[in-house]
Amino acid sequence: MDKTIKNRSEIDQEYLWDLSIVFKDDEEWYQTLSEVKEKIKQYETYQGTFMDSATNLYQLLKLDQEVSRTLSRLNTYSNSKSDEDKRNNSYLKMTGDLDQVYSVAATNSAYIVPTLMKYQYSKIEEFMNEEPKLKEFERSLKEIFRYKLYVLDEKEEKILSEYSQVFQVPSNLYDILSNSDLNLGTVLNDEGNEVELTDTNFIYYLRSKNRAFRKRVFEKVYETYRQFTNTFATTLAGMIDYSCIDAKVRGYQSSIESYLFPDKMPKEAYDNLIQSVNDGLPILMKYFDLKKKELGLDEIHIYDLYVDLVKTPTREYTFEEAKQLVMDAMSVLGDDYKRRLQDAFDNHWIDVYPNQGKASGAYSGGSYDTPPYVLLNYMGTLEDVSTLAHELGHSMHSYYTRENNPYETGDYSIFVAEVASTVNELLLAKYLLKTTDDKNLKRSILAHLMDMFKATIYRQVMFAEFEKQIHEKREEGEVLTSEMISHIYLELVKKYHEPVVKVDDDIQFEWERISHFYTPFYVYKYATGLASACQIVTDILDGKEHAVDNYISFLKDGSKHDPIDTLKIAGVDVLSKDTMVSALRMFEDFIEEYQELNGREVMQYGKKRLL
Repeated sequence: MDKTIKNRSEIDQEYLWDLSIVFKDDEEWYQTLSEVKEKIKQYETYQGTFMDSATNLYQLLKLDQEVSRTLSRLNTYSNSKSDEDKRNNSYLKMTGDLDQVYSVAATNSAYIVPTLMKYQYSKIEEFMNEEPKLKEFERSLKEIFRYKLYVLDEKEEKILSEYSQVFQVPSNLYDILSNSDLNLGTVLNDEGNEVELTDTNFIYYLRSKNRAFRKRVFEKVYETYRQFTNTFATTLAGMIDYSCIDAKVRGYQSSIESYLFPDKMPKEAYDNLIQSVNDGLPILMKYFDLKKKELGLDEIHIYDLYVDLVKTPTREYTFEEAKQLVMDAMSVLGDDYKRRLQDAFDNHWIDVYPNQGKASGAYSGGSYDTPPYVLLNYMGTLEDVSTLAHELGHSMHSYYTRENNPYETGDYSIFVAEVASTVNELLLAKYLLKTTDDKNLKRSILAHLMDMFKATIYRQVMFAEFEKQIHEKREEGEVLTSEMISHIYLELVKKYHEPVVKVDDDIQFEWERISHFYTPFYVYKYATGLASACQIVTDILDGKEHAVDNYISFLKDGSKHDPIDTLKIAGVDVLSKDTMVSALRMFEDFIEEYQELNGREVMQYGKKRLL
């Protein structure tokens, strides 16, 4: 296919999303922005009076909902138009204008939650009896009052809010240090030329077939991080100090409890997740052993793990072929799912090809009152086909959720956000494995899947275990020095890689590269998301009774229930060790299928199944 990056005007309309469904033009967008600016002024009407009656409370919540819906629709249009061509300053201005209105709305409505917190929920129930229409907001109100135990009085909350920018300093410092000020240096490439190292090309260079080059890259990067380890340690410790102090003053038992509270994730379940993955480490060793033998190495190091097992197939797929593959792979989800998937193609939800100035990457977007648009930069690779399936998984989740819920429950939690997309990825991969006779394509798919399990389950759970340990150390009164942090990290890397992988001491500084540690206790959700998707896919492909219907019901649930209960609708108990065990079995299946394709056995760990 043509790899020329065209101007947007040169691309057939068939492959462009249609944003006129949201606003017919920029003029209508700005007219709506002016209208919502006026509506935001109405917040002042209810300040100090909205709890005087059920009617006042309902009218305020209705106003807040209308403002929120309008701003979300405006945001969908402005962001999408900006992403069409980042060079177009008119849309940069548009997003800036909207940001100012968001800020005014947040300021004008800031009194709502603190005022509600002065009352008991029984007052809300009394109002609901007086004004039944308030039931529309029951879920949101219950969620607000769930935090009541951990909300301080108005004066204390105001003091904390005044310090909010100060509390962001560690995270902001990390961004500046890692993205702007840190110079990773240069190394000699295969041609003997100096190449500059960046955090972006680091992993790309570790995929090089030249082992000496990989080693030079690895050592140079971590030599640089070693020089800044005290600065990074102080920055991370500052963020952890804030997390621990905030949790303590609000009355949480620990910082981890405060971060798990929004999803009602018990700490015991977090610990069980770590233990389940630890129990499955022999399967990871089996994978590492496979990789060592396939790469022909006597000894495999950390810097060898990113090298592709097989050469990526050069086969290209037209977008029409990709569309058909996704439609065929998703046929197991039933006729209704396929019809709605067809809508995405027929109704111009997808912006397919790259163009000059277009935002990079891919995403599924939209809002409650718009289609769930998909941005792609499709170039015809197998990875692009998988990305199409992934993003459409998000969009179908959004479509079903919004169609079957009022606005208040018409979205889903981050906790379950990656489940539907990963279900689609797995269904596509398994469909291709079943229908192709191309052994190299099968190897490539299996290699991708094995890398996904290694990165999404084992690596993320290793990070989760690291977070748990360093937060607990701080809460026990220990000072988080660079030596302590690096030692904890190194010991975990050894646990997750030895005895098969030779762990070089330089890897002890890898924690300095991981930005996720500045959003505490988030990474475990990647592992639970993949494990949940594995269970759903297994049930569907095994023909388990009601598996498809249960999955569609999960997609429709939105936020009517807590995330953990929503997953139960799909037949997944994320709190059970069995869910992770099932996922690790699938990982082992992929390892064995790869071995069978190559006609070889991994001697050290391949004698028998481990789960």
